[in-house]
Amino acid sequence: MTIHIRYLGWTAFQLSTDKGTTMLLDPMLNGDPKDGIPPGAEKPEAFQNLNLILVTHTATDHVGQAFDIMKISDAVLVCDVATKFRALEEAGIAEDRIYHMVSGVQYVFGDVQVKALPARHLSFAKTAQGFINAQPLSYLLSFTTGERVFFGGDTSIHSDLKLYGELYRPHVAILGVGGVDVHGQSLTELYPDEAALAARWLGVRVAIPMHYRFDEGYEFLDELNKQAPDIKGQLLNPGESFSFTL
Repeated sequence: MTIHIRYLGWTAFQLSTDKGTTMLLDPMLNGDPKDGIPPGAEKPEAFQNLNLILVTHTATDHVGQAFDIMKISDAVLVCDVATKFRALEEAGIAEDRIYHMVSGVQYVFGDVQVKALPARHLSFAKTAQGFINAQPLSYLLSFTTGERVFFGGDTSIHSDLKLYGELYRPHVAILGVGGVDVHGQSLTELYPDEAALAARWLGVRVAIPMHYRFDEGYEFLDELNKQAPDIKGQLLNPGESFSFTL
């Protein structure tokens, strides 16, 4: 089976399978000038036919337009506990459409198993009721024909990434390599050289950069070539796709 990976911009990816399962990951589509994030390749209205929305943590640049898309589709939301709270309280999403996650949990949806793994970060938001935080996540997507994709969300470097490689043996990694604008600088959790090391620890065949605004994607490719030349670096511009099969 072929896994079709389409980059929509910033953190947003669309993954689909030959069997018809379609999902969005961290669907930040509208952009945010305050943080220096440009609009993505698609508007939320393009995703009325969708099975899953996966959100790694409740930061605005990762939740993006998830709740808007939930309202125009029949998609199920898979997310951390803080994002679940916001979906219930702010957007009125029915609880039976939400699968909340903590690290280690896994659910099966059609031809894909979604497993939550801990990310080294923070899932934090201010709500009308006060402040909320929860465990931030990365996701391991395992397809019935054997392909495995690691989606890092926001994570800093940590040695458990090497353990994930040994235990789960992902084939593709999607990793952040830059950050949002803060006082004219970049709030970056995982720098290109660290992301290249993470890809090497994960032992993937293909590594795709995301979550960057400048030249960090090319810097990541350079670092990957130095640190792990056997790994294919796949830089995608918003709207471009890459297909993977075993």
